[in-house]
Amino acid sequence: MSFLDLLQTVWANLNRMRGRIILTAFGVVIGTAAVIVLVSLGVGLQRSATGSLGNIANLKQINVMSQYGAPGGEVVIESDGGTTKMVRRGGASSDQPQGLTEKALDALAAIPGVTAVVPIDDLQGAYQLKYQRAMGGGQVVGVGPDTLAQLGLVAATGRAEVGTGRIVVGARVADNFYDPQRGTPLRNVSLLDETVILEVMKFGDTGEMTTRTWRYQVVGSLQEGGESDYQIFIPQYDVQKMNEWLAGKRIDRSKQGYNRAIVQVAETRQVAEVQAQIRERGYNAYSAMDTVRGINSFFGVLQAILGGIGGIALLVAAFGIINTLSMAILERTREIGLMKALGARNRDVMSIFLGEAAFIGLLGGVVGVLIGWGLSSTANVVIRGLLQQSAGGSPFGGPGGPTDVVYTPPWLAVFAVIFATLVGLVSGIYPALRAATLDPLRALKYE
Repeated sequence: MSFLDLLQTVWANLNRMRGRIILTAFGVVIGTAAVIVLVSLGVGLQRSATGSLGNIANLKQINVMSQYGAPGGEVVIESDGGTTKMVRRGGASSDQPQGLTEKALDALAAIPGVTAVVPIDDLQGAYQLKYQRAMGGGQVVGVGPDTLAQLGLVAATGRAEVGTGRIVVGARVADNFYDPQRGTPLRNVSLLDETVILEVMKFGDTGEMTTRTWRYQVVGSLQEGGESDYQIFIPQYDVQKMNEWLAGKRIDRSKQGYNRAIVQVAETRQVAEVQAQIRERGYNAYSAMDTVRGINSFFGVLQAILGGIGGIALLVAAFGIINTLSMAILERTREIGLMKALGARNRDVMSIFLGEAAFIGLLGGVVGVLIGWGLSSTANVVIRGLLQQSAGGSPFGGPGGPTDVVYTPPWLAVFAVIFATLVGLVSGIYPALRAATLDPLRALKYE
């Protein structure tokens, strides 16, 4: 039997029992639509989560911090004169600081894929920011004159140029100011071209407090979006002086190095490899890609669970296909016997029933994908409307407004159709074997 003859025979047989085929395929439609909607929900939530993370973090940057104790080496137990102790062999001693010195920064810059290494100094003490009679705050970060440009930070107003007596603030720093007498937050504060005072507080051994102040002019405010929103960028030299005053000793960059550094990588796909090499050198390294990988892992499991729930409906539909084709065998027993008497082989009979089962799965899969896609689109419209009425934005706080909470990727539609067809094909194996193994003589005598 040629392939064209097989298709014509399958179509003719299915056309004779349209009502039953439609009802059977409806089970596949429900299962496929359930898979599409549930998995699309998981994919949409994953896209929203990773998309909002991309808005608050640069995925090509790695935060590197020094730590005490070099990696490597082996911890062993030694006994000396009845005294048992743990000793590290290999690596550096536990009290040797792995500082981000200039030499260490040069070594990090030499790692393949690294485009820039930017040293950062954080203020290591208590402080507050004063503007007129108001008080506020933020994370004080010491940077060099070219640091903001290297990190890709752009000014929304003013200019992103840190220098002597000049600082740049994040987009949300102005929102942190409050009236200390009333304890109420201040609205519509504009710091551009204004003078602010950074007051650093130092506490002695007996609890007495001394303060020192630095006066700055705010020359720029950065664009919103990212961890820089609540940061205050001041000259790195000033932060070093502040930290030296707080610690009561000078900072030797050749030995102690910097608090941390930001490593810029050329491509996002290189972040994991570069990060691993940094950790091998004895430094703590964190990047937003760590969070992205965790999110992807979680949502991968969630999508599998949701897809499995939808797959249960397809499993029920598979029993429906088996039942429909088993009943068809009883109705077409004499027809099968006649086919065999005319020379049809067992595999020809099997091909007919497998073709009918696969067509039922294909039909249900295509219709189920269309219905699932329609339900996903409707759900997005409803969710967007509800969010705009209640929260007025994305469920993940993205600045771009509501996102697609339910998203159907093209690969999911193709996979669902193929999977539904395979479910139909597998379901037809048992009825096809029964039909192929019928005895021709008994089949012709069947009433």
